[in-house]
Amino acid sequence: MYSKEEGKKVRLEFWQKLENRTRRLPGQKGRKKSGILTHTGVKGVDLRFDIDRVRAQVALEINPRIEDERLRLFEKLEAAKTIFEEAFGEALRWDFAFEKSTGEQVCRVYTEMPADIHDQEKWPETFFFLIDRMMRMEKAFLEVKDYLQSDVN
Repeated sequence: MYSKEEGKKVRLEFWQKLENRTRRLPGQKGRKKSGILTHTGVKGVDLRFDIDRVRAQVALEINPRIEDERLRLFEKLEAAKTIFEEAFGEALRWDFAFEKSTGEQVCRVYTEMPADIHDQEKWPETFFFLIDRMMRMEKAFLEVKDYLQSDVN
């Protein structure tokens, strides 16, 4: 078991190592970029990594504060579900009322695996999952981006 300070240090190390790995993705050739799409260009839509002591997730998150806007975007994405999942390469979990650890409610389309951020021996497997699924999530998002963006921004 880690103390609060040790746990913070381990989490920071995890995120630093993940960032370093995403910088070395094929096609980057030394360009300073996180390697992963950080800004989607669609207001209220983000791509996220999430890991805690139970699971690791890669998610497309729809997070406008106004519930009607959030649900409208989710319904629009859900209408393109077949295209999105086909581009991703497997079925995803679709949750229109996902509650984050902060208590904030968002819509999420995600995939996950069992993981523990404190289990450093399993980090390579977790990094592979997160990076592979995020690259696939980006590809799927880019397939539907123009459709989502229409009448949003």
